[in-house]
Amino acid sequence: MKKKGILERLQEGPVLGDGGYCWNWKSVAGCVRGVYTEVAIVYPEALRELHVEFREAGAEVLQALTFYASRDS
Repeated sequence: MKKKGILERLQEGPVLGDGGYCWNWKSVAGCVRGVYTEVAIVYPEALRELHVEFREAGAEVLQALTFYASRDS
């Protein structure tokens, strides 16, 4: 069975997304506001665990957070 795309699913009703990455990163290795931009590179396992936690909490859409994983940022 083919999975429905996000637009098809939204037509059927609400879709739960993740959120609060920056807020949750405060607890990762002592990160504080403004320092969380490095977490995706320095603590990739912590980012993975946060994705798992959001999924287990019922999130149906997860962000990739690739912007802060670039060397430019």
